[in-house]
Amino acid sequence: MKDLKNSLWILPFVGVIICIIALFTPAAFFENRDWNHTIFNWIWGYYYDRVNSIVYQRIIVVNSFYSDPLQLLSSVIFSIIIIICIGIIGLSAYKHRKDFKNGIIKKKYSLIPALVIIISVITWMITMEIAELAIYDLSMWERYTPNFGVIGMFLGSILIISGFVLIRKYGLGDRNLISE
Repeated sequence: MKDLKNSLWILPFVGVIICIIALFTPAAFFENRDWNHTIFNWIWGYYYDRVNSIVYQRIIVVNSFYSDPLQLLSSVIFSIIIIICIGIIGLSAYKHRKDFKNGIIKKKYSLIPALVIIISVITWMITMEIAELAIYDLSMWERYTPNFGVIGMFLGSILIISGFVLIRKYGLGDRNLISE
C-alpha cells in the first residue's frame, strides 16, 4: 500500500500530459458524406475545412482562424486561460514533485486550475453554440461532434482532481499543509 501512496503523484502529471495533447487535437468534428465535406475545429480558434467538390472536380481545403470576432475572441481567451492553468499545474507538479510524493499538495496548484480548465471548456462550448446560432442560425453541437480536444481536457482535469483528492486522502505528509 505504501508503494501505491508513493505513486499517487503520477496522476496530476498524466492529467497535464493529456490536457496538453488535447490542446493540439481538434475539439469539434463535422462530416457530411453526401457533400464530401469535413471540418475540424480547435479550441484555440483554428479550423480545417475540406470539401471534395464534384462540380469543380477538385478538393478545396481551407486552413484558417475563425473570421467572426465572437468566435475568435472567445476561443483565444479561453485557450489562454487553459494554457495558463496547464502551465500552473505542470510547473507546480514538476517543482513540488517531492512534496507530491510525500502527500503534500496545495489546492491552488492543482484543484483550482483543474476546475478552471473544466469551466473554461464548458464556457467555450456554450460561447461557440451562441456564435454559431448568431452567425449561421444553426446549432453547433447538433452538427459537430465533440472530439478529443474537448474530451481530453475533461479527462485530464478529472485525473488532476482525482490525484489531488487521493493524495489528500492517502498522502503521507502533514495534513495541515495539504489544505493550504
